Parts: sequence; C-alpha cells; structure tokens
Amino acid sequence: MRILFIAPRIPYPPLDRENVRPYHAVRFLSLRHDVDLVTFGGSGSEWDARRRLRRFCPRVQILPLPSRPVEPASARHMFTTQPLAVRRYGSRDLMERLEALNETRRYDMIYIYSAAMAPYGRAFPLTPKILDLVEVSSLRWIEYGAREKFPASAVFRREGNRLMNVETQSVADYQRILLASETEAEVLRGLAPGCKRIVSLKTPAPPHAPLIRRASGVPTILVAGHLDHLPNRDAVISFAHEVFPRIRDHYSDAVLRIAGRNPPAEIRNLALEPGVFLDDRVKDLRELYATAWLAVVPHRVSRGVRNEILEALTFGVPTVVTREAFVGVDAIPGTDLMVADNRDDMVRVIEDLFEDAAARDRLGFRARRAMLNNYSHWSIALRLEEIVEAAQRETLLPT
Repeated sequence: MRILFIAPRIPYPPLDRENVRPYHAVRFLSLRHDVDLVTFGGSGSEWDARRRLRRFCPRVQILPLPSRPVEPASARHMFTTQPLAVRRYGSRDLMERLEALNETRRYDMIYIYSAAMAPYGRAFPLTPKILDLVEVSSLRWIEYGAREKFPASAVFRREGNRLMNVETQSVADYQRILLASETEAEVLRGLAPGCKRIVSLKTPAPPHAPLIRRASGVPTILVAGHLDHLPNRDAVISFAHEVFPRIRDHYSDAVLRIAGRNPPAEIRNLALEPGVFLDDRVKDLRELYATAWLAVVPHRVSRGVRNEILEALTFGVPTVVTREAFVGVDAIPGTDLMVADNRDDMVRVIEDLFEDAAARDRLGFRARRAMLNNYSHWSIALRLEEIVEAAQRETLLPT
C-alpha cells in the first residue's frame, strides 16, 4: 500500500517524548508499506532527521514552518473560527503541494497526525484517511476555562469549542480516528454517538534501556516535561507551591529537580526557593532519572495519556501520579505506580516511599515490567496494521 504520512513537526529524534508516537507510527507502517512523509521543520536539525527518516520513508518533504504569529487574545483570532493549533500550522504552500501529490502519486491511504493538521485531509477527497488525534484536547481547554478567571477563561473556552468542532467534524471526514487510550476513545464516542470509526491505539513504550539506579544521597524528586506546555507548567507550579514545602517540613534535605525546555518566568523563579533546582538545558534525562528517588507527575487536568508517566515507567523509576494524570494508563495502581487522590495523599505516599528503599525498588521493577507487558512495540504495530487495513476497505457513509 502507498501511504502518505502528514505531521506538524519532524517525528525525530525518537527519544523526544513528543516524537515517540509519530516516529513509531512511521516505522511500523514502513514494515509493510511504501510510506512518504510530509512535515514542517525549521529547527536546524532537518538534514540529520531527513537522513535517518529515509530508512523508513524513501521520500521526505520538510517545509518551513509558517512564521505567522498566533496570539490567543488578538482581534484577528477573535473573529476567526479556527483553533489556535490549526491556525499555527495553516499553510497554503503545503495545501498546494498535497493537492499536487494527490494528482501525481495516487496514494492508497493518508495518515494525518494531530488535530492541527486535520484540515489537510481535504486535499484527498476520494482517498481513505486516518486521523491520529491522540487525545480529545478540546475538553482540556474547556476545563481550563472553567478554572481560570476572565479574560483567560473566555480565551480557553473559545479555543476548546473550536477544537471540538474540528474533532467532531473529523468523525465524518476520516475512515478512522485514533486515540491513545480506550478512555479517550470513549470520550470522543460520547461527542459523536453511534460512530464506529473511533478506535484506540496505544503509544509505544519509549525505546529506553533499563537504568542502572544510582540513587542520590538525598531524597530527590524529579518532575520532567516540556515546561512551555500549559498542563505541565500548571502541574509543576502547583506541586512546588502546595506539596513540596510540606515534604521539606519533614525532610529538610529533600530536593525537587524540574527538568524541561523553555521554562517560563514563573518556573525559573521556583529555582530561587530552597531545595528546588531547574535543569532547562539537559539533553539526556537518563542521568536525572537514574539518581532520582521518585518521579512525580502531578497534573491537575484529566485529559490524554501523559507521556511523562510512560517515560518514567519505562526507565523503571518509582512513580507517583495524581488521579487526573493516571487517565488512560494501562498499569495497576499500588503495584506498578502510586496514584494519589489529592495533595494530602500525595504527601503521604511520597513520604512513605522515602522511608522504604525496598518498596521503591519493587515499584521501579514492576513499573518497567508493566511497560514491557502492556506497551509492546510488536503488539501495537499489529494493531496499527489491522486499523489501516480496515480503513482502506471502508467507504465513508453518513455517520
């Protein structure tokens, strides 16, 4: 089968948690099919990425990312119907190239990654298409809107409603809609009742080897993630303000390491507080995971599968997560990781693990075992092949 894979960013390097899912989707599809890749670039790493991705894709086209500024509260955005993400990746050049490819290459399947790229499916009106939404992100924005004050609340709700229009319309335009967990798939089925085109496909375990644990001499908590991403920023700030000081009351030498790129000023200021360290330039997180006593994922919004959890479990690090962050993760609470229902519970769980080194070792061992059992690359590759074959046979009918 001849497949065109369209992504908003270069799916490389695979160790970047944002690239794990699209990179392995390309790799899995290339096992049995001829895959072309079209994506945006502009970070300066295109040549190395192109060379490595050509192992899977004979034809790789990397277009410059549109330089159009996107301001959520600007008048221009106020009077459009497009979500911010869609507007960010809107490109007439890309649409014209895709229309030309539709005429010259005659693909058997179009695979589009993320809601931001969903409008590009219009370039292939008669070709079977798959859209990988990963998560129902519209509800996350609406939830933020309910928690924030005006005018941020209005901006977030508007973005959520516009994204929901994209997600629900995609159900009618694509043969299959993919979500990263059955939980997220059920959420979208609730927005599009009766639709049988919505399926779940797990994100493969990151390709990390188990770590040789070298626990730090002081109790160390690691929080990792892209710090310019709103859910991550909210999680880090709330944990540093509401949980970590209470832990320091009992463990005065406890350390909180915050690791991630592009930290905003609020997170940089956290590094001025006792016991808090910021690593915003680290390229390889393995050393931080190897020395941490615990990894914590303290998100307060229950949308999507947190890649930070999958990464920590794959490394075999004892992991503590909030109930909201645990959504969609195929692991057993209390056995493979610890799930805290509230801030008091999180403080108690962390302090209990600080006291018991053997319990931390057992939790880390079971964490990696869960990832190997439940997020096997081969099982996910076979599942993706089933989805592609079913989508290729189906003709769109009214939902």
